[in-house]
Amino acid sequence: MKFKNVVTCDLRKYNSVEAASEIESVTNAALVILPQEADDTTRAAFAKIEMHNVAATIYADSNAKISTFNGELTLDDACLPDGETVIYSVNGDVTVLPLSEGKHVCLLVNGILRNDKSNGGKVEVLSLNGEMKLFDFQDTKILAPQAVLPASCFSGDGKNRYYAKTVAVIEPVEKDAHGEVCAQLIIADESVRASRIQLEGKQVLFADTRENQILLRSALSSFTVSKSLLESVEGKLVLCDITQVKISKDVTPALLREKVLAFSNIVSLKATKKTFDEVQLLAHDVTKIQK
Repeated sequence: MKFKNVVTCDLRKYNSVEAASEIESVTNAALVILPQEADDTTRAAFAKIEMHNVAATIYADSNAKISTFNGELTLDDACLPDGETVIYSVNGDVTVLPLSEGKHVCLLVNGILRNDKSNGGKVEVLSLNGEMKLFDFQDTKILAPQAVLPASCFSGDGKNRYYAKTVAVIEPVEKDAHGEVCAQLIIADESVRASRIQLEGKQVLFADTRENQILLRSALSSFTVSKSLLESVEGKLVLCDITQVKISKDVTPALLREKVLAFSNIVSLKATKKTFDEVQLLAHDVTKIQK
C-alpha cells in the first residue's frame, strides 16, 4: 500500500502491527498522522514505512480533530474545545488570538501566521511555508470583520492598536495620528501616508475614504457587477471575500476603472473580453480570473 500526493495522510486507523506493515511508503504529504495509542511494536512497524518529501509527522489521539482550510482563518477560544488537540492544515493566512489555558492547536500553514505572543505552547507549528509574526493582541481592540476607523481612533496617548478579520477602512487623519492596524485588506486615506500609523495587511490600498466614498460589499456567495449598479455608486466600490463575481457585458472598461477600487479575496472572477485587462489590474488575491 502506497500513499502519494496528499495534504494530510491520516494513518490512525492502521493501529496494529499487521495493518501498519501493509503500508510501504508515503510520498509528497504535508502531514502524516500516526495513532497516539499505538504500542511499541506497532510504532516500530510505522517506523519502517518509507517517507519521502513529508513536511511533518505527529502522533495524535484517535479523537483528535483534523481540519483542512483554504483562505483566511482566525482562531480563538470559541474555535477550540477544552483539553483536546485540534490540527489545522491551512493554505492561506492564519491569525491566532489569545488562547485560554486548556486550549491547544497544531498548525500546518502555507502562508502567513499571525500569533499572539502570549500563546506560547498552546500553538504548535508543525510546518510553516511562509512567515510567522508575533502580535500583542492583548493590547489590541478586536473589531468587527469589516470596520471603519475614524480619526479619533488614532489620537491621545494610547497604543491605538486595532485588528479586523477582513477589511479595515481608515478615514482621513492628522499628521500626528499614531497606532497600528492589522487586517486582511486595509483601505487607508492618502493622509495616512504622512502619519505615524503602521499598517499590517495582505493588501494595503490608498484612496479617498471620506464618508460615502467607499462602498464595501463582502462575505457573499455571488455578486454581479452591472452598469446600472456602478452608476449608482457615489465613490468607489470594493468587493471582498466573495465566492463568485461576474462582470456584465454592459460594463465598459472606463466605468470599471472609475467606480471599482479593488476585487479582493475572490474565488472566481468572470470578466468580459473588453474588461479582462482592467479586472486583472484591480484584482488582489483572486484564485481564478476568466473571460
